[in-house]
Amino acid sequence: MLDFRHMFTPHKLILPLMCVLALSIVSAQPAAASNSDASSIAAMLGSADAGERTMGLTALRRCGQAALPGLLSGLSAPDAAVRRGAVYGLALQPSPALAMDALLEALGDPDPTVRFVAAQTLARMGGQAAPAVAEKLSSPEDRVRVAASLCLTRMGHDAVPALSELLRHDNPSIQAKAAWLLGAMGSDAKPAVPALIRALGTTDMRLVHVIAESLDLIGPDPALVFRQMTLLGSEGVNQPFSRLGAAAAPTLVRLLARPGTPMGQMALYTLARMGRLAEPALRSVLATGTDGQKAAAALLLTGIDPDLARTLPKDLRRSLSGALHQN
Repeated sequence: MLDFRHMFTPHKLILPLMCVLALSIVSAQPAAASNSDASSIAAMLGSADAGERTMGLTALRRCGQAALPGLLSGLSAPDAAVRRGAVYGLALQPSPALAMDALLEALGDPDPTVRFVAAQTLARMGGQAAPAVAEKLSSPEDRVRVAASLCLTRMGHDAVPALSELLRHDNPSIQAKAAWLLGAMGSDAKPAVPALIRALGTTDMRLVHVIAESLDLIGPDPALVFRQMTLLGSEGVNQPFSRLGAAAAPTLVRLLARPGTPMGQMALYTLARMGRLAEPALRSVLATGTDGQKAAAALLLTGIDPDLARTLPKDLRRSLSGALHQN
């Protein structure tokens, strides 16, 4: 869905820059920066000449946080090399979070190296930056969405709350991006499982498949999945837990379109446990569902009403007979 592999191409200046900085840091108090020093640091850091880059690092160390205004100004320079130097400098600031707004804007920079370093720097801020970065997933510009996706992926579990909140968005495309990123995190995204299951309530089958696939990748505890599935559609309903389930059945029936997958199997199990509470939704899908949904619904319904098997279409009876024989 989102491909940000091209952003991993390391710029030839990044590694030498970081190495030189590590060797040059000393425990000295930073001196105040003059306006001319601060405005030239970005140009030196982005230079193709190693000597100038070393001079830029020395100036950055001397100026410390006082270099921030000049670096921020460099981010809007017409020369891509200067913008690269500016974002390098911001990444190496004592408190890069002071430049968070500028780094968020840099996620849309025309230069891929600027976007990459901005994304990496924001990722280091973790949950502090995650909500603002997550909002960028709704940008109309593909390069911004890709850079934001890279950033959120690098944040790992720190991005889970912000992505979980996006699952409530009214745009299915944005919901799908959030779900996909959570799935890519694997088990780190387990705290998002309840939000993902609630998001299954959509009637958009493409979104259902993305969310279900993400849950399969995360691999949550089956007991948690069962409980959350049973609670689907019950928000705001004040009833004992044992009576819940009927509102969840239409959503679970949609998951029967994913036979053989973990979430498809959990939906089948949950519907079987519901028994007659699931009957209306199961009967409905016999007429409108996919072949997989119809076969699973028929199997469940015969457990509720064995006489139903005689009224099923011939091809469905054959499929049901095969399933019963295998079991």
